[in-house]
Amino acid sequence: MSSNIRIQKDCEYCGNSFTAKTLVTRYCSKKCNEHHYKQVTREKKIEVHVSQVLNSNLAAVNTPANSHLPEDCLELTEAAKIMRVSKRTLYRLIASRKIKMKKVRTRTVLLRKDIYMFFDQQ
Repeated sequence: MSSNIRIQKDCEYCGNSFTAKTLVTRYCSKKCNEHHYKQVTREKKIEVHVSQVLNSNLAAVNTPANSHLPEDCLELTEAAKIMRVSKRTLYRLIASRKIKMKKVRTRTVLLRKDIYMFFDQQ
């Protein structure tokens, strides 16, 4: 037994009008359905990634292990994140004396002003 239902609807992906044969039809074609599914999946992945990056940045800044350092000092891992380079690149910059480093007991730290001065020189 077939249904004689015919409803005019708008496609959720492309916005074109089409005649739906069921009450639950949302797209004008299988192609629009696939494209919309991929778009929604891509947006969810991006949203998850952005929230993870924001959470990791907040966790890196608010770590209690760095509470013994002054505010103007950054450990190499923090400085690498801020500068968006690897720790190895920071070591190379220190070795070539393009960035000054300081020692706090056994830790190597960089001053924020030295990082800013490095970018101003470039």
